[in-house]
Amino acid sequence: MGGDFIALSAALLALGAGGLSVPVQAAENGNISWPIGVNTVLNGVATAPGENRLYNYTLFYSANRLNGGAGDDSGVDVDAKVFVNALRLDHGWGMIGRKTHLVSGFVLPYVDASITLFGDKSTDNGLGNLSLKPLIIGTHNDANTFFMQIAPLDLDLPSGSYDRDGAANAAVNYTSWQPNAGYSWFPAPGWEIGGTLSAAVNTENDDTNYQTGWLMHYEQVVAWSVTDKLQLGVQGFYFKQMADDEVDGHTYLDGYRTRGAALGPQIRYDFRPGVAVVAKYQKEFDSENKAEGERFWVQFTFPF
Repeated sequence: MGGDFIALSAALLALGAGGLSVPVQAAENGNISWPIGVNTVLNGVATAPGENRLYNYTLFYSANRLNGGAGDDSGVDVDAKVFVNALRLDHGWGMIGRKTHLVSGFVLPYVDASITLFGDKSTDNGLGNLSLKPLIIGTHNDANTFFMQIAPLDLDLPSGSYDRDGAANAAVNYTSWQPNAGYSWFPAPGWEIGGTLSAAVNTENDDTNYQTGWLMHYEQVVAWSVTDKLQLGVQGFYFKQMADDEVDGHTYLDGYRTRGAALGPQIRYDFRPGVAVVAKYQKEFDSENKAEGERFWVQFTFPF
């Protein structure tokens, strides 16, 4: 169910979709195409061979604090609210050998964003960036206690609603290559430990000549099954911009790099094998050059 998405953590969520953080300019107004925070469920388990699977990710994000480059409150009067609902469809292809198979999919998010900055309110709603997942490689060990999926070709395309003059945007106006790899380890009956490591390499926004430096991000979950249907866990994420932002090919200010983290509880309920719903909360902290707020997610999946 984590897969990797959109996986939400996205565009926001971009979610495949954007509009998550808030201006100044790091990561182009804090907007990050990848839905950071979505991949905290069965991170390494890919859609099964021969299976069609639907994932739905719903995110509610709010923030009233904008941090500066030192991680302190900038004092800027800001109120950000973002709603994202993203639909992901995957198809599992045939086996390659005994333990490996391929998957393809896409994610399409709808975003409703509202940002009030210095008393000036900006809103936008519409489709976010389309996320294409042409190649996902799924594999596992003989004991079925360790699963991994690798997606080297994920792309977010600038296909949604965007206004260069708006603080709130449903999409981001650049292409982002987002290779990622996730694992799920079941070390003992009832226990799940999983994570997803991802990068985001962005092209220039040709409306603003602004290019966000590439980022790394990691999502993690540790969970325990109370019963065969109910699982409780702790999850979170950390991301950091690794290269400077640029305008017209020149470093913007001091590079205006962004970073952030979040942590919170998660609950999963399995109606039957392969059909589940997840609710989770993420409280952001250690944020630099971005908004710092709260995220509440509801995610579900089923085969069809």
